Amino acid sequence: MTTRSSSPDLGTSKATSDIAAERLCLRCRSVFWSEGFGERICPRCKGSAVWRSAVSEGGGQGRRSSGRRPG
Repeated sequence: MTTRSSSPDLGTSKATSDIAAERLCLRCRSVFWSEGFGERICPRCKGSAVWRSAVSEGGGQGRRSSGRRPG
């Protein structure tokens, strides 16, 4: 009889390019340690009042198109 571990292998893995590395911050262009390719803003910039005030805490409405053509 075979026993299974408490955490099954679901066959998921990180993307090949999702590795921790030094990256340039997209806001201030300084080099910082990033845990993956989705982290592109350094902790210093994320902690700034400007960054925090720009983050929407609403219902995720975003911009909507009026459907009109420019002109």
